[in-house]
Amino acid sequence: MMLVYVYVLFPVLVRLLASRFGVPVSEADLPHSVSIIVTAYNEEKGILAKLENLLALDYPSNLVDIIVASDASSDATDRLVRDCGSDRVQLLRIEGRKGKTNCQNAAAAAANGEILVFTDATTQLDSRTLRALVRRFHSTDVGCVAGRLMYVSRTNSVTGQGGEAYWDYEMKLRMAESALGSLVGVSGCLYAVRRTAYRPINPSLISDFVISMKMREQSLRTVLAADAVCYEETLNRGTQEMSMRVRVAIRSINALICERQFLNPWRYGLFAWQLWSHKLLRYASPFLWLIALGANIVLAPRDPLYLALLACQLLVILAGTLGFALQARLTKLGMLSQPYYFLLTNIASFLAALRYMKGERMVTWKPLR
Repeated sequence: MMLVYVYVLFPVLVRLLASRFGVPVSEADLPHSVSIIVTAYNEEKGILAKLENLLALDYPSNLVDIIVASDASSDATDRLVRDCGSDRVQLLRIEGRKGKTNCQNAAAAAANGEILVFTDATTQLDSRTLRALVRRFHSTDVGCVAGRLMYVSRTNSVTGQGGEAYWDYEMKLRMAESALGSLVGVSGCLYAVRRTAYRPINPSLISDFVISMKMREQSLRTVLAADAVCYEETLNRGTQEMSMRVRVAIRSINALICERQFLNPWRYGLFAWQLWSHKLLRYASPFLWLIALGANIVLAPRDPLYLALLACQLLVILAGTLGFALQARLTKLGMLSQPYYFLLTNIASFLAALRYMKGERMVTWKPLR
């Protein structure tokens, strides 16, 4: 029943509450200065395309500067940034390989813009995205605005299709959470923060998760700008997707534990309820699944209901396992796609929890593409 709540009932409840008690965000075109912060490690393959994309955005050029925070890159990234030919682009090299969050903290401290926009080196922004982000800051209670990530699959892989379907489900939930009051996390590919509201984040924590907590701490909202669109290529191999999901899960679990005060519903109300339901229970779902499987095995001989539930669980596991076996050889899995990706994400959460308990924190990263 808890699994049904996490994946079905909670999203429905959020949508219902948002439709009844939602808080609108006022919008207006504002002449805010903007500092775009790109954190990069060994991104020589795509950094020039990223800078070209940012320099071409539909926003007054005299109000935009770009900071590339290089996390001790050992390839040609730094040289390419220095030689890009624009005086609006600044290289900030961070020595010692200290991780994305540390680089973002350093860049935020060096930035002059009224609005800080964080984006990844592999992300392409729609030309109107910057305007869409900044418009939401007309609401004085808004501290952070999340962009809308859209996945693009170049090879039509099964893993890519699964990632797109999962993200579509996730975006619908985030839209409802934003309408209700505040997101509990943003996509690290693109989000904007008022510079006056930015607070340094513990370098060991995942910034795109903790940023919403930093906003809530100041009684500010984190909202979604659905028209602030950015694009990322999907990962095409199951091993890549698994690696990425495990890394994100480890860092998110660490953030939940380190910032556990935000799980207190008496202090943080709806925000705490969303953290419990959207994050904590989601990462606990593989353990809930195993508990349910064990209970159904024990109770199935005594009650037809538990026998039916056991059959459903085994069917999902079988379909997901079959999807794993076939995903490298097929471009479409049909009905196996959703069980395959559901199994992948739950295995990733399970492995992340085990590795977290062993002491892993995964502060640094390397490009997967």
